Amino acid sequence: MNALGFKSSQKIVRPWSVSWSLILTLEILAVVRADAFVTRPKLDHIAVIAVANPAIVLPQIRGFYDGLGEAGYVDGKQLVIHRVQVESEQLLRTSLKELLRDQKVDTIVASSTVETSIAKEITANIPIVFITARDPVRVGFVASLARPGANLTGLSYSRGIEDSAKQLAVFKEIVPSMKRVLLLYHREQTEIAIIDSVRQVAPKIKVDLAWQPIRSIEEAKKAIGMASKRTTDGISIICGATFRGLKTLVDMALANGLPMFGCAATQVADDGALMTYAPDIYYIGYRGAWYVDRILRGAKPQELPVEVPSKFELVINLKTAKALGLKIPPAKIVLADRVFQ
Repeated sequence: MNALGFKSSQKIVRPWSVSWSLILTLEILAVVRADAFVTRPKLDHIAVIAVANPAIVLPQIRGFYDGLGEAGYVDGKQLVIHRVQVESEQLLRTSLKELLRDQKVDTIVASSTVETSIAKEITANIPIVFITARDPVRVGFVASLARPGANLTGLSYSRGIEDSAKQLAVFKEIVPSMKRVLLLYHREQTEIAIIDSVRQVAPKIKVDLAWQPIRSIEEAKKAIGMASKRTTDGISIICGATFRGLKTLVDMALANGLPMFGCAATQVADDGALMTYAPDIYYIGYRGAWYVDRILRGAKPQELPVEVPSKFELVINLKTAKALGLKIPPAKIVLADRVFQ
């Protein structure tokens, strides 16, 4: 027996005689344990919100996704995109509240004035980037274009309240014979100042306006269904979220032999609207990705001035004009930014 009470013949295992398999096992455990403490890259969460049929990809949102891609962002790698696109304002309000309750969202991207209003109502802390909003200073989203002053910034759809009046005037230039126009606008979402500006320009361009406030696309369909060439020469709209997915309305107008104004180039190219005079909404969304990138890198919304469109595009669909028996003045075709055959 030795001093520790073990028989002298007992084999003593020394540290350097531990089997290689045991060493390997311990090394693996050490790597696994160390890996558990490695800091994983943070995934930023972006909520992209819209009031529209979920099957529609809005041009500003398509532009936004393309802009993110060119900036090097990949959904599921550097960030997670939560697409909240539903068909009513109330459903969007409910869905966004649920998302913010269940998930920490770093930035909200709002596709127009309506969505921006809902996001602003729900949160005063999460950065909100609008792509697009009509006259964001006038509606109270920002204190000024240069100094937004709160948690909102982004890109404006318009340069001022006179833009809708200018759109009607350009519509008249494309269809000089147009004297009676059915004007559709959303009853609650359209500012009185915009309506007044359109009302004031109508007699100057020799157009009689038939005003039709609506609350839904169904009411717009009803109004167009009642229009005819005996009483109407064309259909114009004060652009807003209600008039997304314009094809059904355009088809009804064409069936009645009436040209219809569109709010975006895609509504001219894809939906068959006769023409539009509007900013490039796809590009506005594309620029919106820059705002999100800056915010994710640490910039504050109030540090990022709001951009306004520097140019409105004239887009014409000659196939629609031919179907309606309209002759577009050649000078206007030459001046058009895009012409679809």
